[in-house]
Amino acid sequence: MRLRGLYRALVLAGVTNLLHPSSGDAAAGDIYFSTGLRTTGQVAKIVRLDSSGAKNTFVSGGNPYGLAFDRAGNLFVAIPNGGNVVKYTPDGQPTTFANGLGRPGGLAMDSNDNLFVADLTANAIVKITPDGTKTTYASGLNKPSAVTFDKAGNLYCSEIASGQVVRISTSGDKTTIASGLSEPQALAFDQAGNLFVIEGAAPNVFKIAPDLTRTLFYTALARGLGLCFNLRGNLVVTDNAGGGLFVVDQQGTEISNDFDVQSPIHVAVEPPTSNSVNIATRIRVLKDDKALFAGFIVTGTEPKKVLIRGIGPSLSNFGLSGTLADPTLELHDQSGSLLAVNDDWKEANESEIAATGIPPTDNKEAAILTTLPPGSYTAIERGKGNTEGIALIEIYDLAADTHASLANISSRGFVDTGSNVMIGGFIVGGGNGSRILVRALGPSLGAVGVANALANPTLELRDGNGNLLRSNDNWKDQQRQEIEFVGIPPANDLESAIAATVPPGNYTAVLAGANGATGIGLLEIYNVK
Repeated sequence: MRLRGLYRALVLAGVTNLLHPSSGDAAAGDIYFSTGLRTTGQVAKIVRLDSSGAKNTFVSGGNPYGLAFDRAGNLFVAIPNGGNVVKYTPDGQPTTFANGLGRPGGLAMDSNDNLFVADLTANAIVKITPDGTKTTYASGLNKPSAVTFDKAGNLYCSEIASGQVVRISTSGDKTTIASGLSEPQALAFDQAGNLFVIEGAAPNVFKIAPDLTRTLFYTALARGLGLCFNLRGNLVVTDNAGGGLFVVDQQGTEISNDFDVQSPIHVAVEPPTSNSVNIATRIRVLKDDKALFAGFIVTGTEPKKVLIRGIGPSLSNFGLSGTLADPTLELHDQSGSLLAVNDDWKEANESEIAATGIPPTDNKEAAILTTLPPGSYTAIERGKGNTEGIALIEIYDLAADTHASLANISSRGFVDTGSNVMIGGFIVGGGNGSRILVRALGPSLGAVGVANALANPTLELRDGNGNLLRSNDNWKDQQRQEIEFVGIPPANDLESAIAATVPPGNYTAVLAGANGATGIGLLEIYNVK
């Protein structure tokens, strides 16, 4: 049913004293913070703050401190007075992940889901693999408090006793990158590589640029302990002694605060765990270089089994006229090498394609069933004999449970008017939702030699029922900070972009020309992790 829904949308437009978590539905982008005790009768807990600003107790009891999520959405919690780390699955089931630590504090997860623990009493950083194996990653530190990683995989550690921030390279070399701080605590990186550090014995948050220039970023705290960036690119700051939770934009301006919190300690953002299980694009396919070009990326560590469909004649069943009568498909790798071709889908792998349950419904339509290693690929749909017509290209994930995913689709073609604009669709699979970035490009294509590029693209994002979720013309006019935080803003100010966190379901993105203009456009849908 979900596949038909997208098709229709495209056509039409542990620790035993910790109590069980609350039953509220968590979502990508929710903020979690641990709390301590300020007055008699209080109970330490972990609180979840959702996108509406509502706070719910996730877990009560124990002595929670450092927090970190893995890519699957499991929450890891350091318990200093127990010397252990507790793991909570997305459905809230706790297990003791590691014990025998000295006084675990700050936590950080690397790109392979190895957990790193700042052990205050051992003066060490402990690495714990997903299967629970512990090793000492770094020793000889001076009361390490918090840890984080940069994009290159270097580990950064704050030292309370020395007032320093130390970088530990992937080869184990230590470098002091900041000193003279007053009990430095949590650390966080933005997308530009700036490191933010909060002081526990002063009211400050500092920003350390990649060239190690240090500037005062924010000040208003009694005892700061926690930092993290939310999915919109704002810095979330906890004030333990002041009992406050603050949100600060990238210019250091406080945009919200909440003093109805109990001694907040560390803070973490719940990552998106849903993957795209189907991505597709519909457009009028023309001759030669105005065919439908769909690039997609397979990310992860395992091969991905996919079905690529080139649809044309069956679109007339949904009321469309002028459909492509006989589509053909080509699949190329990132070097341009031809991997597979198909004209009529029953000519190759008929039984295997039929067994997927989603073969094309017209014998003239094309399909390629293949297993691809991680990398970049391009599927090209043309009309046989250089014919033209409305067509749909689809890429289905047939192995959603593997350690690989479809990260994005980039479709290039001639954007016309009316029903012949470009429509991209995608399905967000099971999980807590997905963080997406949609880009509509035109002028920047001309800058790289594409003739007749669309001068001023516009963009709409709609749900599976056709409801408009967000629209954009020039990307800097709306959501500029969110789009820049993802790290891949459009190159031209006239191009369009939309950033959104969406729950599982069907979605479409519509690329058109402003004021009815036409030309070659590129529609990109990124599944941001």
